[in-house]
Amino acid sequence: MAPEQKGDISIRHSIRWISSTSSNSDTPPPSEPTSTIVLTSPSGRFVDLRILKEDPSSPNHTSVFISPNPQTGSETEAEEAKTLPLSRLDWAIAGTSTHTSTRPTIGYYGQKLILPDGRTVNGTTADLKSGKHPYMRGRWTHWVDSRVLYTGEKGTKGINTEEWDGLSPDEAAADEGDMYRIPGEGKEKLTLEKGRMINPESGQEEEYEEVWGPDEEGVAEPPYVKCLVWELNDEARNKKGRVVKVGRWAQGILRRGNELLCERWKWVNGENEQTRWMLEARVRGYIGGEERREVDDKDGRHVDEPSTFPEALIAGMISVGEPGKTKEVGDTVKESNGDTWTLVEWCH
Repeated sequence: MAPEQKGDISIRHSIRWISSTSSNSDTPPPSEPTSTIVLTSPSGRFVDLRILKEDPSSPNHTSVFISPNPQTGSETEAEEAKTLPLSRLDWAIAGTSTHTSTRPTIGYYGQKLILPDGRTVNGTTADLKSGKHPYMRGRWTHWVDSRVLYTGEKGTKGINTEEWDGLSPDEAAADEGDMYRIPGEGKEKLTLEKGRMINPESGQEEEYEEVWGPDEEGVAEPPYVKCLVWELNDEARNKKGRVVKVGRWAQGILRRGNELLCERWKWVNGENEQTRWMLEARVRGYIGGEERREVDDKDGRHVDEPSTFPEALIAGMISVGEPGKTKEVGDTVKESNGDTWTLVEWCH
């Protein structure tokens, strides 16, 4: 029997970069050019997808598209309309997260925080001592990372990626940040994350501020299970992936060498729509360019079929805890292409 625990849904509301060479007046205001959702299981397994919005100014943080449900002739055409090139992916990560109570390394207290809606919050040392705004230190270890280029050749650099040696470079990466609960109005529950990481635009390590919030309250969720995690780890074929489902959201990341596939699904349960899992967005491509795709020496054709997530995983997100169809940790879904996905975690 799966434990009664809860996973976490974190939706980013804004990001702001703070360059060490800029004055306060030069620091840009918070913005959110991506649709960023992080799904985390009770044990800390997560999938973090950050997809550039069709309209960067859109206040809708969960939708990539201006029109989330394009009017097309068939379900296949609708899914194709939601399939994006790798250039629309800001970052995709699968890994493990931990959170510990600690003293912050980058001070928020004594500084002014500007929230996305323009409100300001002032922190003081007294607030810190009284625990008025609790804080935690988060660490996210990367198992799959779209910003890492696999070369298979020692010492080779990739464009706009970090340099790593070996066959499985992304396992070495990690990032950290300090998390603060910040005041909200009504039922709003926002968290500020402060830390340092590489700014993709400048290529330099800079201080950043991210504001996160939970999913909407009271939305319809699928029955039987609150969260689950499927994993694929095939070292012989340099292929690994993870699907995490929490509440009404599910996200997957699958990597084979430099081929990358990312998908986001949402549970739809409305009066005018069929109750099912619906594809929200898909990103696919080759890190470092299409030229990294394997080609047959004789006829020049690609020898690999594009990677996909098994249909059985989507059905399994509904039926894992259904009476008569209960699965246990360790159960597998096997594909004709040799992929074997394993259920590694689930909870009510």
